[in-house]
Amino acid sequence: MATPDTGGGNRIDAVVKTLDILEALWQAEGAGVTALTERTGLAKSTVHAHLTTLRSKGYVVQEGDEYRLSLRFLSFGEHVKHAEPLYAASDAPIDELSERVSERVLCSTHQNGLGTVINVSEGTRSFTSDIDVGTHTYLHSSAGGKAMLAHFSDERVDEIIDEWGLPVFTDETITDRDALFNELAAIREEGVAYNRGEYLQGINAIAAPILSNDGTVYGAVTVAGPRHRLTNEWEENDLRNQLLSTANTIEVNMMFS
Repeated sequence: MATPDTGGGNRIDAVVKTLDILEALWQAEGAGVTALTERTGLAKSTVHAHLTTLRSKGYVVQEGDEYRLSLRFLSFGEHVKHAEPLYAASDAPIDELSERVSERVLCSTHQNGLGTVINVSEGTRSFTSDIDVGTHTYLHSSAGGKAMLAHFSDERVDEIIDEWGLPVFTDETITDRDALFNELAAIREEGVAYNRGEYLQGINAIAAPILSNDGTVYGAVTVAGPRHRLTNEWEENDLRNQLLSTANTIEVNMMFS
């Protein structure tokens, strides 16, 4: 998915342009000046000047006419990942769950009203997806996001909707505020959240929240897979129990992190 813009406040235009170029390079997995100009809408001279500066600081590398992100970003990514307690707390539990259910298991947290995937474990039947560690997601369109939203205050949920809206991804995406609040009430009652093709057509998911003793929302753990596997009633019920158990294990790990 496209990287959401967490704008607001006073922004430095030159920094925004640099970050737009970096994000375009990341999404394109390398590109030339012309392609980056088309992706960002910036002038070719502006793109070239920013690339030259980034290259001089070691943040991009140039091979012929193409630029790509340098390995220097590895240190940033590893630092951010390991500085997040939920990453270590979830690592072994989601590996164990993905091994048992053979599906893709994700652990997500929230920041600035968006979800962020911080850990992924692949099962033997995992589907191919562009949602990976570091991917930002809108909370209303994912099982993990709704599991987290369900345990925010109504005021906080309203704030998030006011800031980010309820963008449409498929015909199943919730786009009505009242409908979302009704589903969040059902999630609190049942203990788990469902995503029935609301972000990717044909892909379903079930998620459980990860909470502190005082109700603070740490994140959510999600099992995702093709609809025909996850809509089976027996599998759904079994997944619910296994998810709740995994979430509880992560919660205990967070207590001692």
